[in-house]
Amino acid sequence: MKNRILTRLFCFLLLAAFVVPTAEAQLGSRIKDRIKRNTERRIENGAVRAADQAIDVVEDAIVCSVTDERCIEEARAQGQEPTIVDAQGEPVADASPPATATPASTSTNGNGSSAQDDDVWANYDFVPGDTVLYFHDFEGTRTGNFPSRLDYIAGNLDVVRLGSGEEANKVLRIGEGTSEGGPGGNGCFTVSLPKTLPDRFTLEFRLQTTDPLRRAEIQIFSDGSDDSPDTRCNYPPNPHIFVNQHEQGLQLPGGYGAGKAAGNVGIETGNWMSVALGCDGEYCKMYADGVRVANVPRYEFPRAEKLHVFMNVYRYSLYLDDLRIAEGGVRSLYDDLVSNGFFATTGILFDTGSATLRPESNGVLNEVLILLEDHGDVRLRVEGHTDNTGSDQVNLPLSEARAEAVKTWLTDHGVSASRLETAGFGSTRPVVENDTPENRQQNRRSEFHLLD
Repeated sequence: MKNRILTRLFCFLLLAAFVVPTAEAQLGSRIKDRIKRNTERRIENGAVRAADQAIDVVEDAIVCSVTDERCIEEARAQGQEPTIVDAQGEPVADASPPATATPASTSTNGNGSSAQDDDVWANYDFVPGDTVLYFHDFEGTRTGNFPSRLDYIAGNLDVVRLGSGEEANKVLRIGEGTSEGGPGGNGCFTVSLPKTLPDRFTLEFRLQTTDPLRRAEIQIFSDGSDDSPDTRCNYPPNPHIFVNQHEQGLQLPGGYGAGKAAGNVGIETGNWMSVALGCDGEYCKMYADGVRVANVPRYEFPRAEKLHVFMNVYRYSLYLDDLRIAEGGVRSLYDDLVSNGFFATTGILFDTGSATLRPESNGVLNEVLILLEDHGDVRLRVEGHTDNTGSDQVNLPLSEARAEAVKTWLTDHGVSASRLETAGFGSTRPVVENDTPENRQQNRRSEFHLLD
């Protein structure tokens, strides 16, 4: 009996020798974590106090340190954009954009992006294809209906009018959530093309959400991918294109993603995010708001006659607009100019009914700029052309103003005004009949003619 007691005591002491240091180590780890959290909190609180003293903060405004992600997310969840400051209390100029609106002090270019974003778009090298295979801006669909030119799969999708006054336009809505939250939900549809997706193609669209935390996502894949569409509008097969809360890019066949992990950038709340994909064979590049997020030399995106679009929304709504699929892409503008005496492009875009250039135009404009810089003897006439929507009294001066806007962009970037002339022809010189949305898109173009 005595031996059993001694044996148990020995085992207990032996076990304690191992357990106590472990417990002490755990306690020490917890203390270190607490000290670290308290230090971070003091830094964040100090930054907020410094901001209150150093800058003119609006009464009842929420001030967050740039390191305090929870503060930022909670403020935006309440529908309020916080003032974000660094450790010294100075406002962070390049923090993520407002979740609900553009500040009154920041001018916009009509696309929802601010003038301070121009530097981002300056190096944009995406050139859209010129032969339009599919285009939908949803303007021809009755409000409340699902577009007849799309093939419905599942979900809650309808066309709504977004905005007010002259800036209002029709868009496709997924989910019925408002800025206060709601049912949200998923939605998916199919785009049927007039022919198999060509070897060289471009895909463009714009997105916006009402979710202050920007949790909406979209995935696009072709009919040639691994599986048929899931009617739950979820789990897209590989490969596919994706834009979600944290990144944008290309999902590869093996399940690996090629994209840009950029933190909580997500689809914009209250502002449009522009997405573009250009593929030349297996070489594909993807862009989000002017920034290249994927550059994949071997991306085996299956060519087929159908593309499937999956969208997921959490308690809010996702808006989709200006869905454009075209054949072509980057080409030698100088070769076209010498061979034909001119080149035309549908890739220079303007706000609806105005001569305000949209930032997505920078890819083509930069190509024209390079041409003029490389060939100092070239002089061009810039022509504006519209479709037949609207009257001649509106379209003719509009086309002239748009040609002048292109000239101004080029002269602002160093081209001598003496090398450029402008003209506008409205809808008087269509290249195809104005009988489909794709053809009208083809007629809304800019042309550059070689001058003697």
